[in-house]
Amino acid sequence: MRIALSALATCLAMSLLPTSGADAESAFINQAIGAYSGHQIAVPVTPMTTGGTTPSWTPSAGVRNVTPEMAAASGGNYAGTLELGAYNKVFQAQLGAGNVSNVGIIKGYANKVGVLQAGNDLKSNIALINTQGLSVGVIQPNGSAPVNMLIARLPNGALLIKR
Repeated sequence: MRIALSALATCLAMSLLPTSGADAESAFINQAIGAYSGHQIAVPVTPMTTGGTTPSWTPSAGVRNVTPEMAAASGGNYAGTLELGAYNKVFQAQLGAGNVSNVGIIKGYANKVGVLQAGNDLKSNIALINTQGLSVGVIQPNGSAPVNMLIARLPNGALLIKR
């Protein structure tokens, strides 16, 4: 119970943090312009051998580096986030095993979503569509029913909440 309460306090603290005005760098690489534009460069690919007869680019048995996303995965938990908008914050904490949590914010602005799953085999799906400035918290103790929630701002200004 103490762990669940401390995780809840962390969720609340994260949702109260102010948004920073810092913008992330572009994920796209700038294209070459000027003298290099329009030219194609052919790069020959020749396999290099590493002492034996096997080329260095072929799969080999050995220690592989694991991405941070895969290293953090434990107990079969999955937390997925889709954010299409600006200044949205999502915090997901899972204590237990076999938990699945999906949060989607589509065309949202300054929304905050916190999900705390403290148990085993818990499921939650939260979708916010065309919303602005909403704060949503989901707390699932062990043995809870699945949470499926859609919150959408309709074209006439009404707020649709479907559970």
